Parts: sequence; C-alpha cells; structure tokens
Amino acid sequence: MLWWPELGFFALLLALCVSLLAALRGLVLARRLPAWHPRCWAWAQGGLVLAAFLLLLQALLADDFTLHYVAQHSHSALAWGLKLAAAWGGHEGSLLLWLLCLAGWNALFAWGARRQATLARDYTLGLMALMIAAFLVFIVTLGDPFARQFPAPLQGRDLNPMLQHPGLIFHPPLLYLGYAGLALCAARLLAGLLAHQTAQAMADGCWRWLLPAWGCLTGGILLGSWWAYSELGWGGFWFWDPVENASLLPWLTATALLHSLNVTRRTGALAHWSLLLALASLIFTLMGTLIVRSGVLLSVHAFALDEERALALLLLFGGLSIGALTLYALYAGRLSRVSAVPTRALQGILWLFSAATLIVLVGTLYPMLYGLLGWGRISVGAPYFNSVLLPFALLALALMLYRGLRRPLAAGVRLAHLGALLCALGIAAYASGQQERSVVLAPGESVQLDAYRFTLQGVTQFARSNYTAERGEITVWHEGRQVAHLYPERRYYLARNQAMFEPGIAWGWRYDWYGLMAEKQGERYALRLYLRQGIRWIGAGAILMIVGALLCLVKGGRR
Repeated sequence: MLWWPELGFFALLLALCVSLLAALRGLVLARRLPAWHPRCWAWAQGGLVLAAFLLLLQALLADDFTLHYVAQHSHSALAWGLKLAAAWGGHEGSLLLWLLCLAGWNALFAWGARRQATLARDYTLGLMALMIAAFLVFIVTLGDPFARQFPAPLQGRDLNPMLQHPGLIFHPPLLYLGYAGLALCAARLLAGLLAHQTAQAMADGCWRWLLPAWGCLTGGILLGSWWAYSELGWGGFWFWDPVENASLLPWLTATALLHSLNVTRRTGALAHWSLLLALASLIFTLMGTLIVRSGVLLSVHAFALDEERALALLLLFGGLSIGALTLYALYAGRLSRVSAVPTRALQGILWLFSAATLIVLVGTLYPMLYGLLGWGRISVGAPYFNSVLLPFALLALALMLYRGLRRPLAAGVRLAHLGALLCALGIAAYASGQQERSVVLAPGESVQLDAYRFTLQGVTQFARSNYTAERGEITVWHEGRQVAHLYPERRYYLARNQAMFEPGIAWGWRYDWYGLMAEKQGERYALRLYLRQGIRWIGAGAILMIVGALLCLVKGGRR
C-alpha cells in the first residue's frame, strides 16, 4: 500500500505544532527570546505545508483511489494538467491550497525581512502563524484531504466538467495568492501597531506586500471572468454571483487601501483609514472562504457541506475577524495624529470605494439574512448591482482622472489608471452592445444577426480520453467576406454522466462572435448566437492594471 497519504497528514500535524510554537514565540516571547530565529519557524511551516500539498499532487497523478478526495475529483483518463488542477477542485484540496498560499507568503515575508531584527517583524510572523494554525486545526479535524476509503473504487468520479478549463488551472491559485497576501498586509499593519511603529513605518513595511497581493487578486478575478465567459455559455463575464462578489469585496477594499496607504507612507495621514481597509480586506477574504465552502448562499461555485463543517468555518471566520478588530480597538490609540491633510479628491475616492463595498456586501448577504428569518431562499441579481453601482463607478473614475491630471504620477500609477479607464470603457461597450438570437439550423442553413450572417457548415463527432463530443463549425460572414470561424461543442462526460455545452468564440477588438450549440432536434441543432463588444478592452485594461502595480513595485512606487 502506498504511504504518501499518511506522510502528508503527518506533515500537516507537524506544521500545526510548528505554527503554534511560532505564534507563541512571535506574539508572547518575542522580547524574551530574540535569538529564536523567527524566520526559521516560518520556513519550516512553509516547507511542511508544501510537502503535504506535493504529496496530494502525487496521489492525484498516481490515481490513488484509496484516497476519498482523489476518487471524488479525479479519473485515470484525465490529462495530467487537469489532475494537478483537481488538487483545488474540491473542498479539502482548495483549503489546502489556501493554507499553502498563507504559508508561502509567510515564508516569503520571513525571507524579505531577514535582516530586520524588529518587533514588528516578529509580531507579523506570530500573527500569520496564528492564522495558519487556525486553518490547520480545521483541515486536520474536518477537512483532511488524505482520508482513506476502503474498499477503494476501481475508478474515480472525474473532475467536475465545468472545472476542466485552462482558466480554472490558474484562477484559484492566483485568487488565493491575492487573498493570502492581503492577510499578510493586515498582519503587518497590526504588528506595527503592537510594536509602537509610526504610521509611516507601518505603511512602508506593508506597501511592498500589498502591490503583488493586489496584482494576484486582480489576475485571479480576470481569469475567473474569462472562465465564466468562455465556459458557462451565457455570453457574459460577470453574473453577480455570491462567490464572484466574495472576490470583488476584498478587491474593492484593497484598491482603496492602495490609495490610502500610499498617502500614509509619505505623510502619515489616513493611518486609521489604511488599518481599517486592511482589516476589511482580511475579513472579506475570510468571509469568501465561508461563502464558498459552507453553502450558506446560492451559488454555482459553492461547495455543499454538512452543518458541522459549515459551523466550524463560521467559528473560524468569526474568531479571526473578531480577534483582528479587537487588536485594532485596543491599540489604535497608539497612532499619533498628523497635521497633513489628504486632498479632497482622494478622500472622495476612498468614500466612493467604501460605499461601493457596502452596496455589494448588502446585495450579497441579504439572501442569507432573508433565509435565516425563515422567508425562503432568494438571490439578488444583476439589475440591483448594475443600477446602484453605476453612479459610484462614474464618480470614482471622474475623481481618479481629475486627481491624475492635477498631480504628477509615477509611470506605473498612470498605467494602472489607464487600465482602469480601459476596463470601464469595455464594460460600457459590453452593456450597450449586446445582441443575441436563438435559432434552430440544419447544416448548410444561415441566419442573420445585425450585419453578420452565421452559417452552420456541419457537425463532426470525436472522442477524447474522458468525453465524447459533437463539434459544430459555424462561419461568420460580413458583406460577402468571411470574418470568423466558431467551433461550439456538445460534450458528454461518461464518468459523471453529464452533458456540457462548450461555446465557440472568435475574439475581436470590436466584436466577439459567440456561438453555443445546444440540443439536437432531428437533423437540426438549437443554436444561440451572440455579438459581444468590449470584452477585449476589459481584459487588456485588467492586464494594464496588473503591469502598473508590478511597475510600482519594481521602481519603488514612491510617487
């Protein structure tokens, strides 16, 4: 019998012991035992969690179906890249990935601050170790990815077909890197508060970690939107689903934090704003974990869990959130007042981002509160969010442009704001230029949509390792000239006994031509055809924002 599952679980237990000792050393004994190199504890935590994660990957690649997790989320015919993605395709594996990102940021911080023998460094490592220990307690008791099952099935259930997409290989790791990076930023600011640092020193110590964390979170959201657009088949990139909102909430507060923290590190002003925004980002990342994995809100992304694990996640979320807010309440008085006053434009941006966060939060949590009152289950959709958020988004853009034109900004900052403007233009173009049509066509027949003619040329059948499929070929014509080919598919996954409709998309800078092939009706096929505009602008804008943040990181971002 293969031994790596037991070794993986033992690595998690050992990591829990190390994390508890590191938290004790960093938070209680930092002044008494300065020679207990805290970075070694952080590296030990990271190494043990990484070892456990690699052992889970090994079990997936080896098709070890004695592991319940592998049997539920993998299949021997699955491509090796998708087997790796299966490591975060289920509840237990995704929590282990979350933990790996936390431990990874912690180890990276220990390396980056290795020459800084300061209390702030030790307190940061202690707070991070405490968070890592809290997640480890949950994983080893209620979310063990190495649990055995006997007798083992001969074959696995396969990875959820919706997750068998390139975007889902990279989307969760980037998103979790962003979440964990924001947790590190909150820990660093709280540690500065505990260590009596000045507001400028606290902010300066946090800034270099906030930029890559924000960039990872932005990239994760971008990849998630790409997955929704190119996989779900409804022609959109954002559904205002609770899990999507759970990633948007910390992004909004982290974006506001970028603006306030840059002022704090230069003048000391807005220190309380920066601390509260960092804590809000931490709380929203933890809340996202609760929403995704407890099933308390209706979502196409959420895992359905038993009540015991949902309650444990609620306690984990509540304990860490209340603990962070308590530390702020107890020690916020240590921040000295400064005479510097930020510009009205910047204050307006912060208030607008805060208002937008509150609007998204209310729309996301209202269904849960509605259900807790015994009134049934509902979901709040796009009409609410689009109509209420639009004026705030326009005002925020206007203020950013006004502030950018009045003050000299670094190249990275200008690039990021240009990306935000391009995103806004893309979203506006998408909202104003949606055209679609549902038809039933036989091979050789055509239909007109706006100025374009769509022709179903034919349908072919083929098989892959874990599914069979029918692929349609649709040509798009404009003024007698062929401008695009679409290849939508109808797939059937045997192991899951599940059918999937994969859209065919031809990308363009002005239009996307988008086709979905649904049910077969005799010799004819039901098709849904879309014209979408602005999608490329949104993606390009998000990439510019990420590049701008990285440029600020490389150049120091002093302005």
